[in-house]
Amino acid sequence: MEGQAKQNILAWKAHLLRCVNQDEAPLEVINALDESSVLLVQDWAMKFLPRKFRESQSDWFARGMSWHNTVVTRRAQNKDLQMMTFVHVFQTCNQDSCAVLSIMKNFIGELKSHLPQLKSVFYRQDNAGCYHCGATIMGASFASRCHGVSVKRLDFSDPQGGKGPCDRKAASLKLHTRVHLN
Repeated sequence: MEGQAKQNILAWKAHLLRCVNQDEAPLEVINALDESSVLLVQDWAMKFLPRKFRESQSDWFARGMSWHNTVVTRRAQNKDLQMMTFVHVFQTCNQDSCAVLSIMKNFIGELKSHLPQLKSVFYRQDNAGCYHCGATIMGASFASRCHGVSVKRLDFSDPQGGKGPCDRKAASLKLHTRVHLN
């Protein structure tokens, strides 16, 4: 019993150390940003559900559209930080590495058309399997090279941590959608 408690305490300390280390990564990247580089925070948002007065549990889990958010942070010529949000909405979609790679390739092309000076990207994603797998890690570099952009860094945060910009933008988007529908 005492050995198990000691292991649990050591595991918790290791977790806290990882969190501190992972929280410093985006700060390092933001400080290193220039006009030709961007930080991309990516996350799948909660499904957007068509509105009903009352719905069953099967309705909740069986329907809805998947949203993938990418929040871009860049440094402008006047050295101010600017943010842009890109959203991919799918009627039906598996949230796997194939979908993520397709989004990355499409997104880098769109971003390159908005920012022709773009040369390098830094990714920040959560530790979900669709991001944290060999196919996505290898494919991210290929998807970017198709548009003349290099991936400088891929960082992964703890699940439910480190993707605040995506969560904030998703909440705002959903609120605006609800207001429009009302």
